[in-house]
Amino acid sequence: MPPGVTDSQKAGDVPTPAAESLKKITLPQGFRAQLFAAEPQVMQPIAMEFDDRGRLWVVENFSYPTLKKNNGVSNPAPDRIVIFTDRDGTGRNVERKAFLESGRNVTSVLPGFGGVWVLSLPDLLFYPDANGDDVPDGPPVVHLTGWNIQAGHNFVNGLAWGPDGWLWGRHGITQKSTVGRPGSPTNEWVTLDCSIWRYHPVTKEFEVVCRGTTNPWGLDWDENGQAFFSNNVIGHYWHVIPGGFYKRMFGTHENPHLYELMESCSDHLHWAGAKWSEARGGPAHDALGGGHSHCGLMIYQGDNFPPEWRGRAFIGNIHGNRVLYDVPSRNGSGYTAKHGGDFLMANDPWFRSTVQITGPDGGVFIADWNDLGECHDSDGSMRSSGRIYKVAHGTPKPVANLNLAKLGDAELIKLLGHPNEWYRRHAQRLLQERATAGKLDRGTMASLPKLHAAEKDVSRQLRLLWALHVTAGTDEPFLTTQLA
Repeated sequence: MPPGVTDSQKAGDVPTPAAESLKKITLPQGFRAQLFAAEPQVMQPIAMEFDDRGRLWVVENFSYPTLKKNNGVSNPAPDRIVIFTDRDGTGRNVERKAFLESGRNVTSVLPGFGGVWVLSLPDLLFYPDANGDDVPDGPPVVHLTGWNIQAGHNFVNGLAWGPDGWLWGRHGITQKSTVGRPGSPTNEWVTLDCSIWRYHPVTKEFEVVCRGTTNPWGLDWDENGQAFFSNNVIGHYWHVIPGGFYKRMFGTHENPHLYELMESCSDHLHWAGAKWSEARGGPAHDALGGGHSHCGLMIYQGDNFPPEWRGRAFIGNIHGNRVLYDVPSRNGSGYTAKHGGDFLMANDPWFRSTVQITGPDGGVFIADWNDLGECHDSDGSMRSSGRIYKVAHGTPKPVANLNLAKLGDAELIKLLGHPNEWYRRHAQRLLQERATAGKLDRGTMASLPKLHAAEKDVSRQLRLLWALHVTAGTDEPFLTTQLA
């Protein structure tokens, strides 16, 4: 562990050994789990994301639950960002290296635009790394500041690239943040608590997308670009409507002219009700999904799981020590998510899934915080443990030595139609980066509208439209024709 960091879990509480935990896991028929990394390779994995080379970036957060102000040497910065490289794509030859070893209050990491974006409270930072050697080119650039460090488990989290080309994130209810660009007039800063927000990496615009709920800790987009997020206590699955105001667990919205707040789009709960602070474990809650606390969200759009699993929403259930799934479907102008069932049962009281994401081979990577407690538990913290599991159906074809950044523009455009959404999203962002830098071939840009017009498949047509949008290939007349 980093200097100054110790376990505070009470004596006698020892995590289940990683190899034994793996054996305890149960999955639907045809699926198998693999231990991708475990302590001491990884500890306290609070966030993770893939880069364009198929490497897994992981935030090891030792600051939680008591985030600290930056007051120099007297307050060590223990958080780390580490990179895992699967050398042969099998998960059995994994190498680890550190990108950052002295992070402070780090809750999220996201590679892109020639560097790495990091939520390091109270700031949103960008570490430039133009040559991709995994060594920052200099000090980080502060893009936003003002994120509250007193919010406990409700702090800002969850960086993700949206199909609109913006950087998205989440924030919880217990404390407000007033956020803006350093040096900008403070009357232009934005105050928010429980919400989904976004920030443009080029124009530097910051805005709240929607407000409400409790503590969003998962966000993803479906095949049609509709955004959804996971939440706690008052409902676990919510459809993002830009400008929307949702039901809150407590408190009121600042806008006084709201007469009916939006509800969760799930038609069920994963717990049996009663007083939320006492609803932790037990047969009644277990039968419904495990409990009211959720972490992570992945709408599966990979190419490894059987077709019937595509589009299902996977969510970590903290009290239930599992990953479960809902089945969303259109319902009028919105969506309804029905309970699907349990996907991964850890059968281990230490299992705490924080993240679920799809990898380049279509397998799913699941981070396990690995602790007995949760956000309201005061029994101490087991900081020296942590696991990352990989779940696949059968044996996926290994993907190794990947680097999408080396592909030409035309090759990236072809990837927009790949059956694995992982490739689609990375290809779109790379096209956006090249267009921003003036490096996107003019012939390529001219081909996008033609490809879009000729495409009949709605999913591929949407991805070509998003690629046009993020590369400045759309204008009002063109968009007007798309409404017909």
